[in-house]
Amino acid sequence: MANGTIYDLRDQLAVGQLSRRQFLKRAGALGISAAATSTLLASATASAASRKSGGTLRVCIASGGQTDSLDPTKFLSTGDYARGHSIYNPLVALNPSMEPIPALAESWESNSTADEWVFNLRKGVTFSNGKDFTSADVLYSLQRHLRPESESPGKPLLEQVTEMTADGAHVVRMKTGSPNADLPILFTQPQFMISQEGEEEFVNPSGTGGFIMKEYEVGIYARVERNPNFWGDCYLDALEWITNVDGTARMNAMMAGEYDIATEVDRNLIDLVQRAPGVEIVASASGRHTNLAMMADRDPTSNHDLRQALKYSIPREQVITNAFKGYGMVGNDHQVSPTDPFYCDDIPQRTFDPDKARHHFKKAGMEGANLTLYTSDMAVSGSEAIALIYAEGAKAAGIDLQVQVAPPGSYWSKVWMQVPLCVSGWDARPTADLMLTIANKSDGSWNETAWGSERFDELLVAARGETDAAKRKGMYCEMQRLLHDDGGVGMLGFYDMIDSRRDNVVGFDPHPAGYNRDAFFATDISFA
Repeated sequence: MANGTIYDLRDQLAVGQLSRRQFLKRAGALGISAAATSTLLASATASAASRKSGGTLRVCIASGGQTDSLDPTKFLSTGDYARGHSIYNPLVALNPSMEPIPALAESWESNSTADEWVFNLRKGVTFSNGKDFTSADVLYSLQRHLRPESESPGKPLLEQVTEMTADGAHVVRMKTGSPNADLPILFTQPQFMISQEGEEEFVNPSGTGGFIMKEYEVGIYARVERNPNFWGDCYLDALEWITNVDGTARMNAMMAGEYDIATEVDRNLIDLVQRAPGVEIVASASGRHTNLAMMADRDPTSNHDLRQALKYSIPREQVITNAFKGYGMVGNDHQVSPTDPFYCDDIPQRTFDPDKARHHFKKAGMEGANLTLYTSDMAVSGSEAIALIYAEGAKAAGIDLQVQVAPPGSYWSKVWMQVPLCVSGWDARPTADLMLTIANKSDGSWNETAWGSERFDELLVAARGETDAAKRKGMYCEMQRLLHDDGGVGMLGFYDMIDSRRDNVVGFDPHPAGYNRDAFFATDISFA
């Protein structure tokens, strides 16, 4: 068993990203011995390493370029998000359970129909230039996205807010065009970090975050230093952000001791990286996934039994072990990840079952037929290997799957949503509602399986406006069951985000949203 995966499971359990039951199940599936499992449990519940204040921490990030910006409305890359969180704060943050927690808004509440909201702002907060933080800064920052000339990626999301007003210096009221119980989570998006009222140039911006920007070279380097006016705890004296998009060069420099953190470890380099003295892998279970997309509106995948046969043919554990190198989770034929608070544990896990697959294949009248499965690494890195693993699993059920590797440049335009059966891949979305709506709503432009259900669409709207958490989870469970039983999604697996750290770094913990969307990453981190 690789040490990196042991670190992964230990850290995810320690921060509450995996339950004890999920931990034991995943450890067993990955072949961790009982003795190692006991050691991991003890390690995960041990007290945190002692922290030291001070020092400069060097972070090498994998994404960035000449479109990088310090203006939140122009944030596009993961590097933008990471740097932004060091100098700004959002209204709301996400904890490792993907639940909203206070940031600049210390509390919020809605009316009974979830279309009117009140955000109570944190008092006593100042910008790095000494100016008091007030509701005027919030309104200014958010309304910049809605300007006619704005090209902000957050603009379409924020347009649901039809009215935004200040009620004194520390209260913001909002109305939405339709009920949305997830509205606070909207404000965890990196583009919605709060800048100072009147800021337009963003050459030397003032923020409420833990650090102040001191040096910045677009797409190459940034240095931030501790903000003496920061309202929370902060351990480091400074952070240096170095951009290096070459994965091999980034990891070679990490192993040579040039960085304290290096992000986005290629799975093919994991074993090499974790053998380097003083380097550990940090793997965050996430909602990122790769799946079969079976078109429900055309032959032959319009046949329900054929879709069932293809789902039972997925060698799920083998995909996780071989393609994901152990860094992933099996799925249950819908897009809600086990890291999501609305994931439904009540649905029995569909497993690799060649006998059931053969039964449904025969019932579909497909005996002797062959199918073409289209794939490309353009969908998700490693998709070609995943498709071959899947084809071998299908062979055990008597299903002849021919894997066709499509040209990467035209995969999304000529293959995806064009052929009956292909491999697809998705980044995580911050809420179950957003993921399910984009990928499955009957009239959705990205409904990649063309599957439709009137009941599913009704539940989407009802759940979005339901403020009772238990009732809401019941609705999401029903939606997941509809997809599991009838939909066109065959979940090949959820895959972890993999980063690396030196073993004297504390606070760089797994987070399903990724380090770059963890609002408190920069201020939580320190040396041991």
